[in-house]
Amino acid sequence: MTETLTFFQQGLWMAVMLSAPPLIIATLCGVTVSLIQAVTQIQDQTLPYVVKLVAVAVTLTGMGRWIGVELLQLTELSFTLVQSAGR
Repeated sequence: MTETLTFFQQGLWMAVMLSAPPLIIATLCGVTVSLIQAVTQIQDQTLPYVVKLVAVAVTLTGMGRWIGVELLQLTELSFTLVQSAGR
């Protein structure tokens, strides 16, 4: 029972850790672009979306290997827990 709770806790923590870098990058890019738009009085609504899309894509490309390794470790742990629960 405690193994299951620990596994779900690790899964939730993993979701937070893996989604944090793109979320932080998108937030920082959005604030920066909005500030620049406010200063220069540009009213283009698509500009922040394009900048955020490119920034998040670059972030995910750069962190893809780390994300994959972490997800693989969590998957292996889940298979191990299923195997031990079946005994």
